[in-house]
Amino acid sequence: MTTPMEKYHLTRLERVKKTLTDHFFHATIHQTLGQAEDYLIETIVPELAPNSAGFGGSATLGASKLVARLSAITGLTVIDRNDPSLTPEKRNELSRQTLLTDLFVCSSNAVTVDGELVNTDKLGNRVAALSYGPKKVALLVGRNKICNDVHQAISRIRNVATPANAIRLGHDTPCSKTAKCHDCQAPNRLCCTTVITHRSTPPGRVHVLLINEELGF
Repeated sequence: MTTPMEKYHLTRLERVKKTLTDHFFHATIHQTLGQAEDYLIETIVPELAPNSAGFGGSATLGASKLVARLSAITGLTVIDRNDPSLTPEKRNELSRQTLLTDLFVCSSNAVTVDGELVNTDKLGNRVAALSYGPKKVALLVGRNKICNDVHQAISRIRNVATPANAIRLGHDTPCSKTAKCHDCQAPNRLCCTTVITHRSTPPGRVHVLLINEELGF
């Protein structure tokens, strides 16, 4: 029997799927991260037939097996800028290379119920790829990323996603100590560039895989 909260989450996901679709995104709903992974591997990859794939920084992606699964596909060149053994210089060079991949996989900091994506980066490589470059962008988005509007989305990024990421990365920023944005001047500040994606251009280029689980930050 479906509980009231399960019905609530599904209703909210269905609403977001519709508004994203109305805004020319491709949107699908998946019950688990594993099911979203399977869809990407079994549907998106065969349809796109990519020669190359790259990734943005993402705790959701890190919880998945997609990097290994994509790396196992014969003929697909995978650019993994998230390898912890990379030097900062090499990571930056690979980040530049991902802008010209056929498939770019990451998450979104927030998705509004009105069908907009809101993302904040330090260097801007992820929002750059989301905006232009890769032929196809696939976003793995947990239900916890859904916000009522852009204002709430930005507040969520500043006071939830960024402090959590600063803690994860070991960055000595004010938000890592207080779990609250201080609009700081720290040299390793993570929130430097914010992009709101109102529509997918060309239509269907950005595919949002909505997942009925709490994932990432």
